[in-house]
Formats: sequence, structure tokens, C-alpha cells
Amino acid sequence: MTLIRQLTDIFALIGAVALLLVRCSARIATLRVNPALLIRQMALLGVDTIPIAALVQSFVGASLSYVMARELAERGAQLLLPGSILLIELRELLPVLTAVVFAGKVGASITAEIGAMRVTEQIDALRTLHVDPDWYLTIPRLLAALIMMPVVAVFAGYAGYYSAWFMAKAQIGMSLSTFVQYSGLFVDVWDYYASLIKLLVFASTVTLVAVVYGYRSTGGAAGVGRAVTASVTTSIVLIFALDLILLPVLF
Repeated sequence: MTLIRQLTDIFALIGAVALLLVRCSARIATLRVNPALLIRQMALLGVDTIPIAALVQSFVGASLSYVMARELAERGAQLLLPGSILLIELRELLPVLTAVVFAGKVGASITAEIGAMRVTEQIDALRTLHVDPDWYLTIPRLLAALIMMPVVAVFAGYAGYYSAWFMAKAQIGMSLSTFVQYSGLFVDVWDYYASLIKLLVFASTVTLVAVVYGYRSTGGAAGVGRAVTASVTTSIVLIFALDLILLPVLF
């Protein structure tokens, strides 16, 4: 029975996210967007996420370069290092890790804020005032996530790239000019497009899951805490599941 209940909850979540996406898409198509709310959410969700995403990507880039640099150099293949790192970053590490950071910081924030509004009946008050909660709460956050996730990824990507070079310089003495020159060995334009597609898919997934769990919050502060935990956990699992699905589709 437990397995059946878990499967039911999963399908219910997928259905709720799909319905929310359809409703928001219909409103966005009619240009029902509040610019002031959108700009505020872009600052809250995007700008504040850049430092932690860049820091995480810096550590990962440096660690990846540390593992690969000396091994390749001992085999006379050190010039393959920049291209290999950039390929791995674009196809996997950059979109996935940026999305995980986004889920932990932004997704948790969205669920906590909407969940608090839910348990204090502020969402019901919006409906009483004839204000559409999707227009006021969901659409600004969804659009802000779609706009700012790639921006965050650009800063994080540069941080990871130069951290990888710094470690390569420390390990095998590779110059920055050499690192840049051989970065494009295995990468083409499609890798950048594919990374962007992944980022947009992950951004919409994290935001919609966070909003759904926020709407479902019950039971006061403890209920909001449980919703935040479930939101972040579910988002991270979905990020890796969607990544696995997108890999054969995009490449």
C-alpha cells in the first residue's frame, strides 16, 4: 500500500505541475504579466543566487581539473584538458549544479513564502479581492526563473572555467592562453544551446514544484517546513531524472 500511495502522490504532483504550467502559459500568452512584480522577483531569485552558484561551480571546476590534469599530463595529453572540462561543464555540471543550487535556495524560498501565505489565508484573501493567485504569485516567479537561471549559469560557468584553469596552472603549469586556445576541441555551438535548454527546463520544474508545494501547505509553521523539505527533495530528484531523459534527446 505504501508503494501505491507513493506512486499516487507522484502522479498527483505531475498532474498538478502540468495544470499549473498550462494555466500560467495561457495567461502569459495574453500578456497578463505585472512588470513590477517580475523585476522584483528577478532580483530576489536571480541576483541573490549568483554568489552561491559561482562558489559551488568554482569548487567543482577546480576539483575536476585537479583530478584530470596530472593524469592527462602523465600520458602526454594535457592539451585535451581544457576541451574536456568545457564539454563536461556545458553538457552536465553547469546546468545540473546550477539547478540544484536554484532548488535549494530559490525553490525553498518560494515554497516557504507561498506556504506561509497559504496557512495564514492570504491566498484566500487574494481571491476575495478578485486577484488571481497565479497572476500575482506564480507567473512573476516562473518568468523570473526562466530569465535569471541562464544569467546565473553564465556567472557560475565563468567561475568554474577559470577555477579549472587556475588548478591546471598549479598542477601542470598550463598558461591561460593555452587553456583558452584548446577549450573548443570537443565543443560546438549546439552544446551551448543544449545547456540553455536544460537550464530552462530545470528552472520551470523547480519553480512549478515549489509553487505547488507552497499551495498545498497545511498545518501551520510545521506544515510549511515539511512542504519546503518535500519541495527541495522532489526538485533535486526531478532535476537528475530529467537530465537523464534529456541527454539522449539533446545529444
